[in-house]
Amino acid sequence: MVTSMVPVAPITELFRRVISLSNNSIRMRGQAALTVTLLVVSSLTGCFGVGSSNSIFDEEAEKEPLRINHIQMKGTHNSYHVEPLFSPTREYMYTHQPLDLQASQQGVRQFELDVWWDLREGLRVYHNQYDSGTTCPTFEDCLGTLLAWSNENPMHHPLFIWVEPKDWPEQAADVTTTLEISGLLDDIEGEISDFWPLNKTITPDDVRGDSDNLRDAIGENGWPLLEESRGKAVFVLLARGEARDLYIQGFPGLIGARMFTLSDEGSTEAAIFSITDPVGSGEEISRLVSEGYIVRSRADSGGEEADNNDTARRDAALAVGAHSISTDYPAEVDGLDYWVSIPEGNPSRCNPISSPSWCTSDSIEDLAQ
Repeated sequence: MVTSMVPVAPITELFRRVISLSNNSIRMRGQAALTVTLLVVSSLTGCFGVGSSNSIFDEEAEKEPLRINHIQMKGTHNSYHVEPLFSPTREYMYTHQPLDLQASQQGVRQFELDVWWDLREGLRVYHNQYDSGTTCPTFEDCLGTLLAWSNENPMHHPLFIWVEPKDWPEQAADVTTTLEISGLLDDIEGEISDFWPLNKTITPDDVRGDSDNLRDAIGENGWPLLEESRGKAVFVLLARGEARDLYIQGFPGLIGARMFTLSDEGSTEAAIFSITDPVGSGEEISRLVSEGYIVRSRADSGGEEADNNDTARRDAALAVGAHSISTDYPAEVDGLDYWVSIPEGNPSRCNPISSPSWCTSDSIEDLAQ
């Protein structure tokens, strides 16, 4: 039932008149008339939302608070990427704005960084040896750019920063020997600790709380409140198989870790998933979202959707409730009709599957305030 919003002053006047009528009735007809009058008053107060469980005074108290899994945001794939001068494949033919401009001008709130270990220069960020153009050459550069923007806009909803460790043997055959020798995962963890403040990070420990593990914490308590998470970032290790297991070995149960991981459903570390096909896996995405997990998906890949202005994948990702929708085209590009935006986003919007009914885009984020 929708409660009528009637000003207090007219209600007060109504009470005065009814009570006056009661006094006259008492003089004329006695106690029976007072009983009838009180019943009328009780009925009126219920209709006007005064003294009822749906009153205007406790409407705010009944709202389910927003949490960070109530959001749907735009993300970028290979967020640092610059198109090579001579591209060997269509897949490489796109260029992103610097990370801070993506955040400020394009409404991007999820970023993806490919990180390589370099003997001379530490942690480098680029796609591969054939596609090495980047707006932030080192991991420290990328984090610094995002951190500066975050500090200037402390009311933003949480950023999601996906970190993919890159190593040639691991990429080709899932062999982690060189990952172990180079210490790449340890270095990534160390640089996040060094260059992104802990008080601006939502860690697995923050979500786990007093629960036994992340999976149980999400089911029992949910994700952190949005209002307590503004100005912060969630880091996710974008790796599966042995590379992921190697990281978890260093942080059993992800206790003390700065990054979440992609874990198998049902595992105690399960919290965040990457399911890149929202068309074929739409039902799975919606189910995971409804169960409280956070899911990343992709709107396009390799330029195919952009060249054909094919929005089926993008539209499916929006509809099934993926929390972040990654794209190579976060803004309009000359010569293409295809690009990704969050409908009615500001720049993000309420998740169509998980958010409470009262949620609005302004309540997710409004940096204009």
